[in-house]
Amino acid sequence: GIPRKISIGKQAITFKQTAPKNFCFRGEITPLVVAALKEIGKDKVNLEELQKIKNVLSLESKEIVIADAYIAPRWITGIFLSLINS
Repeated sequence: GIPRKISIGKQAITFKQTAPKNFCFRGEITPLVVAALKEIGKDKVNLEELQKIKNVLSLESKEIVIADAYIAPRWITGIFLSLINS
């Protein structure tokens, strides 16, 4: 469907259309990181952001991050695997 927008005070939230596989993640943190990386873009992620992502991913178990990495787009899978193995 079309994106829906709701306003809460001075903030606006836009609910975008998504595929069912985006709801298959096992972790609580990894889907948020995947969404953030998609929003930033494949070629626009910098080293500072990667360090922050590494710190956030360390809060999730390694097994869950690996499982969720293979649900994410291929370029994000590469980022996840390189961050948890470094």
